[in-house]
Amino acid sequence: MSEHISRFPILRGTSVAESGEFSGHVVIVCSPEDLNHEWASDSIAVLSDEMELYFQQNPKYLDKLFGSVRAVLAEFGESISHLATHAAQHDTLAVVRVEDATHVLENDMHIRIEAVENQGDIFFID
Repeated sequence: MSEHISRFPILRGTSVAESGEFSGHVVIVCSPEDLNHEWASDSIAVLSDEMELYFQQNPKYLDKLFGSVRAVLAEFGESISHLATHAAQHDTLAVVRVEDATHVLENDMHIRIEAVENQGDIFFID
């Protein structure tokens, strides 16, 4: 086991589309204004529950987000949803129904996501 990775996940959700791993830095998205972000190659967008209705009404912004990041965590969503469709179209790692993600994680926190079949685990990186 790698020396810099926690043993136990801090959060768990339902994996969508792609299985795989990704490490990067958290960007919390609680409002449409938070989407006006300079996305880095290792940015992980963490979407709060408040963003679900916004993305349903403005799917082009969901498409733009998935075109800008390699990984997304969402407090909302289902395995067959708009979010899942965009994740699959962009070969992006996505984990939905990650309860309390915006409360547990902080901006710029370094985390790792492991997504396998119907489960996504999120780990702190020391």
